[in-house]
Amino acid sequence: MNLYIHVPFCHGKCAYCAFYSEPSFSLSLWNAWLNRMERELAKMSEPVTTLYLGGGTPTLAPVEELEKLGNILRKNLTFIPGCERSIECNPETLTPEKASFLAEYFNRVSMGAQSFSAASLRAIGRTARDPDVIRSAYSELRRAGNRNIGLDIMYALPGQRIDDFACDLQTVSELAPEHLSAYSLTLEEGTALASEKGLRVPPDEESAEEWELLGAFDPVRYPRYEISNYAASPHECRHNQSVWHGEPYLGLGPAASSIEGGKRITIRRWTEAPDLRRWLAGEPPEFDDIPHESRLREIFVMGLRTVRGWEKSGFAKVAGRSIEFMRPQFFPLFDAGLLEETPEAIRATTRGLLFWDDIGTELL
Repeated sequence: MNLYIHVPFCHGKCAYCAFYSEPSFSLSLWNAWLNRMERELAKMSEPVTTLYLGGGTPTLAPVEELEKLGNILRKNLTFIPGCERSIECNPETLTPEKASFLAEYFNRVSMGAQSFSAASLRAIGRTARDPDVIRSAYSELRRAGNRNIGLDIMYALPGQRIDDFACDLQTVSELAPEHLSAYSLTLEEGTALASEKGLRVPPDEESAEEWELLGAFDPVRYPRYEISNYAASPHECRHNQSVWHGEPYLGLGPAASSIEGGKRITIRRWTEAPDLRRWLAGEPPEFDDIPHESRLREIFVMGLRTVRGWEKSGFAKVAGRSIEFMRPQFFPLFDAGLLEETPEAIRATTRGLLFWDDIGTELL
């Protein structure tokens, strides 16, 4: 079982963020969330292969509350040997005690840096705007014994030049995390940044140059393994790789999504109530039944986000069906230089990764 837990509490709402969160921490709401989460986890019997705690900011809670959560996880879940246990953190919430908690209860930490430029952090409305705080938090994680750290950064930010982004990459190289995620800024509807009048972001051509810079800046330590993710084996995020390659997953907490596996006529996907109070009140999830063929196409396209794409035998194992049912739609993608094929596999070209949305438009 791939398990995701949504911890919805945050210091505030960053201007670019479209994820559901509560922009403050309330101990009473935390306790209510924790009690409901314990009841949900107590129902689980299937061993956990990957665990991912995201948010929100899981590390916003006081360390004694985090330890309660950690003990609930240990009490109610059975982890397979070598289970990847990931948690997100924000640098401004980290203390030596919290860093030690992360090292004891988790074996992978993903820290949201976004940029090492104070100007860029201000431009995107980041709640943590001091690059020195980010560096200090990273050092604290290392001192506490965290040996598998990922950093998240962003590019194509308002006012950011390619040279500025290159400086961010140089800082990443100096810090030497095991994993790097780098996302182009997307102006999501409903966010503060999307509604800002007169906002100027770099043109698409410059964003593409920055993406190409990512692939070349340190291909030994940080080979690209997915459109936005970079790591050398064995530090790729196994939870995300499982989702990209069609494995079922369970999401717990407000706004968390789940999808079942199997080869039935329809596949069920559901999303929990996108509001903490409604979720606590027991509002039922919203269900969506997906025709089997539509789910197979979705799985295939998601797998093309990864550099390795799909081994034909691997897709047949997951789907219970040969990849050949989509072959007529491959030809224009081959001709456009977006897909390539070997006797064993089909994958996106480098150009195909950059224009992955076009592949999805053709195949879905």
